[in-house]
Amino acid sequence: MAEAISILHTILTDNEREILSECDELTLDFASLHKDSIHIISPQCVVIGYGELCDEFLELCVNQDSVVLEVSQLLPQDFVSVKGHLGAFSLRFKNANDDVESLETSQIVCFAPIELPECKGVHKPDMYANAQQMLQALLGLCGEQSYERNIIFNPTHCQFQLRRPLANGQSVCHSCVDICPTIGITSDKSARILELSAIDCIACGKCVSVCPTGSLWRDGDGFESFTYRARLYKGFIPLIVAQEAFERAEFYNDLGNLKNHNPLILPFVLQVPDMLNITYLLTLLQESGAPIVLYSPLGEHINDDIESLNIIYERIFFQRAIHSFADLQEVGALQPIGQTHYIYTPTSNESSKDILAERLRFWVKQESYGEVPMKNSALLNIDSQKCTLCLSCVEACNTKALINHQSRFELLHKALLCTDCGYCVSSCPEQVLSLESHTLKLVPQSFEYTTIASDEPFRCVECNQIFATRKSIEKIKHILSPAFSGNIAKLRSLECCADCKVKVMFNGVSV
Repeated sequence: MAEAISILHTILTDNEREILSECDELTLDFASLHKDSIHIISPQCVVIGYGELCDEFLELCVNQDSVVLEVSQLLPQDFVSVKGHLGAFSLRFKNANDDVESLETSQIVCFAPIELPECKGVHKPDMYANAQQMLQALLGLCGEQSYERNIIFNPTHCQFQLRRPLANGQSVCHSCVDICPTIGITSDKSARILELSAIDCIACGKCVSVCPTGSLWRDGDGFESFTYRARLYKGFIPLIVAQEAFERAEFYNDLGNLKNHNPLILPFVLQVPDMLNITYLLTLLQESGAPIVLYSPLGEHINDDIESLNIIYERIFFQRAIHSFADLQEVGALQPIGQTHYIYTPTSNESSKDILAERLRFWVKQESYGEVPMKNSALLNIDSQKCTLCLSCVEACNTKALINHQSRFELLHKALLCTDCGYCVSSCPEQVLSLESHTLKLVPQSFEYTTIASDEPFRCVECNQIFATRKSIEKIKHILSPAFSGNIAKLRSLECCADCKVKVMFNGVSV
């Protein structure tokens, strides 16, 4: 590493090295003070299975004398489920009376073909050369284990946390759980909460990238920190490189070659570039005012975001936004583009959708650039004539893509804030909403709240106070009038506010 740093001094100017140093300091400034944790793993394990291999391992456990290991055995047919992490697993199993019980343990060894999470503390025979090696691995995890909390979770805008499932029982969003290669993030579907296990997290950053609202971020690499770092690159061409690659001598050979073709190239070092998504990339494009070059390849889960940005960039600025470092001729021709530069500092309560909307608004302004494919976006269609403004959709939307006007009977929609979760569609009792997924219109109206449905206020026939919309009362009358036929008081109560309804029902209709 010392040799690599020495080479870096010959490639970069003092100002460029100072920018890299300031980026490191910004990451530290925004990182948690107490991210390191220590966990004590007790010498306990549950062995699931039977047979020759299982017996061999159990015999080793009994005969080893370095650590007193507490071992329990569970037959595969009795196993029900497991949750938790290294040091705190909770197994559910059936006892002799066929009742389900729980068993707490620190680690699990499984010799049966049952589904268990791939995480620290879960051992299977195909992971080791022999039983002795498996035992040593298990014992090696006993005692003091230290780990870092790398992923931060804020549930305010989360599309899963404490939200009821759809009618078919499915969740509207579980992207972070689906992409996690370990059990760093799991979901408790009964309690409707996400559970983060720092001890199992490998800090790959993929969960951050796929979150549609920015509810997850790497410690020290949130939107605010990232924005300040990106701002330092004004006038440079950011070269995105992973920290691991940045520390290799071969990178400096490539960097020297790139600088020869384009002296404006400057490394933008990230611990894990796979945390990037469309909002992060757009932030870097605008704060630097220049196209981006990728040195470290990004995961396939980011491809759609890159494609969307390239389409938008080409339509507005007539060139691609994101380039590969391998195309030296292309990289050599890259220059900052003044019209792309925009300074915007996000606040802590903004979702990634809020940030994306504000940043794209600056590029689009009052022009129209047609439809573009965009993940976690959708066009909302509504039959406004049948909408009764019950506001079920407003209550269902936690990104404020749908709101109601505070002083008028209007339903307002801001397209850029929609995550395509479908919650509004499933919540609409009139079934007047539908979504065209993965699509966004680059028009000024997408960045503003526009009226998509409206109604007249309905006044109580007794006290003349506004208490509902005309369409909602007409619907209620259409449903209940046949049942109330011949009862003048009940029919009139349908057009009364809550207070007057009681009076009319008990006192009758005044003549």
